[in-house]
Amino acid sequence: MPGELPPPEEVAPEPVAEAPTVPVEPEEGRDGGAAVVPGPRPGQRVRRVESVVGRDSGGWRRIAQVVVGGNGVRTDGSELDEARARGVFAGSRRVVVLGCTGGAGQSTTALMLGHTFAQYRDDRVVAVDAASGDSSMTSRIHPETPETLTSLLAGLQRVSGYLTMRGYTTRTASGLEVVGADGDEQRLADRGLFSDHRLGEAMSLLDRHYKLTVIDPAAALAARVLPYADQLVLVVPASVEAPDAVAMTYEWLDGHGCADLRRRAVMVVNGVSRRSMTDVEQAEAVARGRCRAIVRVPWDDDLAPGGAGVVDPGQLRAAGRRAYLALAGVVIAGFAAQKVRTDEEELASDPPGTRIGER
Repeated sequence: MPGELPPPEEVAPEPVAEAPTVPVEPEEGRDGGAAVVPGPRPGQRVRRVESVVGRDSGGWRRIAQVVVGGNGVRTDGSELDEARARGVFAGSRRVVVLGCTGGAGQSTTALMLGHTFAQYRDDRVVAVDAASGDSSMTSRIHPETPETLTSLLAGLQRVSGYLTMRGYTTRTASGLEVVGADGDEQRLADRGLFSDHRLGEAMSLLDRHYKLTVIDPAAALAARVLPYADQLVLVVPASVEAPDAVAMTYEWLDGHGCADLRRRAVMVVNGVSRRSMTDVEQAEAVARGRCRAIVRVPWDDDLAPGGAGVVDPGQLRAAGRRAYLALAGVVIAGFAAQKVRTDEEELASDPPGTRIGER
């Protein structure tokens, strides 16, 4: 089962130098708007990750990139990624981020994806820390409030509008809001507080006030949160355990009735370096044809376990920032192809001004 388990012993990889990316351009959407990255058709294999290999004073460099489909046109890629990340889609959407094994970087990926959404979009974006431990999202921000996810669930009926909701969140410099965690995994496993009814009410509440919600669940909550996901992001470390971790996670998802969500998932290979390329390619070989896209994220000391406490996205290496932009772009592109949920059709009847986007 996916979750944050004790990380395996590994050799610190060499940093990856900045390099341009070379994605494959996706097909243009039918409406002429934001490009849509389609899921694989039956029998179709996900196109292999495009990368650049070159030499400079920093050594070998291989940078993350998606992608699926396309016409084979090679470009720098950053402009296309930004256009995707700013793409328009109907309704509000929820992204669940799961680590395939311990030490994968689940919480860091969720936080950086949230930061990137907030930086490039005009919408309200919230990240929900439903995890625990020293490497949780909450440990990488400066909390503004003592309120947590537990207190939000306990006080759902008292949230009458956005200003009340804002009392439960910390707003970061990127514009991302974070609902903090308690740090107690036993409370996360409390079926009374975290009942299916309360989780459903919480999701509806977040939909009313935020265009995008990124959820970072503890292992105890993973299976109960997945039914609410519009997009699943799976994170695997660039290590020797990666291929088996991907295979076991896919098997677990299929066994829990999430085969369709798995097919539409985006896989992140986290902490890529020259030393890990063999493991990275083996993990990608397991994933290809079984997910929608793959994104490589290069190693960055500030994001590594035991690295800098509070993360400043603006201080990351350019290669890392562009990798997260690629991830944000491919996630948003997938939303453009999704239908509005039934529960959102009900929310659409709300008075003007009660939902984000009607400003």
